[in-house]
Amino acid sequence: MRNAVVRFFGLALLLFAFLPARRAWGWIDTGHKLVAMVAWDELTPAARARVIELLKQHPRYEKDLLAGLPAGADEQAAARHAFATAATWPDMVKSQGHPMHFAANHPEWHYIDIPYRPEGGADPSAQPKPPGEANKPGPHDIVEALAKNMDDLRNASTPAADKAVALCWVLHLGWDIHQPLHTITLISPQFPDGDKGGNAFLVLRDPPYLNTLMNLHLIWDSLPGNYKSDAPIGYLAAGLRNDANLSRERMKDVLAVKDFAAWARESHALAVEYAYLNGTLHGAVAQRGGQAAPNEQVPGLPPGYLQNAERIAFRQIALAGHRIADLLNATFDSK
Repeated sequence: MRNAVVRFFGLALLLFAFLPARRAWGWIDTGHKLVAMVAWDELTPAARARVIELLKQHPRYEKDLLAGLPAGADEQAAARHAFATAATWPDMVKSQGHPMHFAANHPEWHYIDIPYRPEGGADPSAQPKPPGEANKPGPHDIVEALAKNMDDLRNASTPAADKAVALCWVLHLGWDIHQPLHTITLISPQFPDGDKGGNAFLVLRDPPYLNTLMNLHLIWDSLPGNYKSDAPIGYLAAGLRNDANLSRERMKDVLAVKDFAAWARESHALAVEYAYLNGTLHGAVAQRGGQAAPNEQVPGLPPGYLQNAERIAFRQIALAGHRIADLLNATFDSK
């Protein structure tokens, strides 16, 4: 039985690793739901009531936001479930089979490519855009998308259904912007066109085991775990909120930062230090299909890498939850 489980997870890792090297659109659902559950417990009663009623106006409330609701769940549990699931909704619509795909899918909203050049170069605060991209109607990146959706939430003339969709995006992007690899692209002789937030940067997650080959972005997406039911995610969220090191008091200085662009720069700095180890992390280039070149030796993550990455990821989850709660309380509780 144990060997079968090992083979299963090895195959799953390989399937993930061999996906095309393109932009991933967010943490695995667990990260999004953890942040939402941290925020949920910090909403004021007035803000929570308004958020619940707003989500009920979502065009796919019952089919999408209540999907997976445990049988026998009471009204409060259903509301909490819908709120947590709303944080994953922008990833649902990436499927062309989703009825709202062509109206609501915005791949460019999930990230911002702030360049990182370990060998020096242009100002890292500048975000290059492909030719013609800057002339397209915005938002062009996660910073602009967060601002746009917050404006939609605050605007009294925004239809209720559109506000509900905007709320899903705020919950989702408020977390994506705290994922360090959503705010960076490594530019180097090995990656002259950028590594797409680690999507093109291959390593062995658990060297020397070859079946743990993964791209760096997926490794960071996977750090919060991959739970499917509400209960374990709720336990983890409660643990984060009760951790003194992740408390609002401990984070009061960084919580005073309200600018979305500043949030992106914070995450970018974390990516430089902890994801790329200040330019010392070695990886292989993902070829077409997400694989390494034939006979290329893929480096492994160094000792202690994942322990530090996990610590950063869970700190970012708590911080994102606090910040999202602050945004929603300020928007929906005007007392």
